[in-house]
Amino acid sequence: MRLVALAACALGSTLVASGSALAHISVTPGLVALNETQALSLLVHNDLDRPMTGLAVAAPSGLRIVGAETERAWESVVENNTVTWTGGPLAPNTGHTFALNLAVDAATPLGPVQLLADQLYPGGGKLPWPISVTVVPADEDSQLLVWAIVGAIVLVATAGIALIALHRRRTLQER
Repeated sequence: MRLVALAACALGSTLVASGSALAHISVTPGLVALNETQALSLLVHNDLDRPMTGLAVAAPSGLRIVGAETERAWESVVENNTVTWTGGPLAPNTGHTFALNLAVDAATPLGPVQLLADQLYPGGGKLPWPISVTVVPADEDSQLLVWAIVGAIVLVATAGIALIALHRRRTLQER
């Protein structure tokens, strides 16, 4: 069922993701489920000609950052629904993967939402990036809704095809 729910939201997430495809921070996976905690991997690329010394990611209302993974060169602090990694540094023209755990509140609206990230540089420099994820129904909550949506789409598509075929048949008989 969860696969169907993810497929139902794929179009919306594709449209949102196309705007973030050019961003210097990409997220995997791009879908998060209501009332669950999801581990996200952020691939960050430093395009500037100076080293990146930190990364800050803030979650909007309805999403909570509940943890972050660190490596030897990076330290993380989660505070006020923001995780900040410091250390590194990340050399120019290189990438690094950061990981965080994101909890989705049950009342969060379905659809695309944006985390806000800042690549941090020496001297207080910041480079902001939106990180788009799509909130999808939880497995238990989504079964009836997803099947109703899929059924409605199939019904409309079938009716449309039938009308086109009927119209085409009439046109051929008139000839």
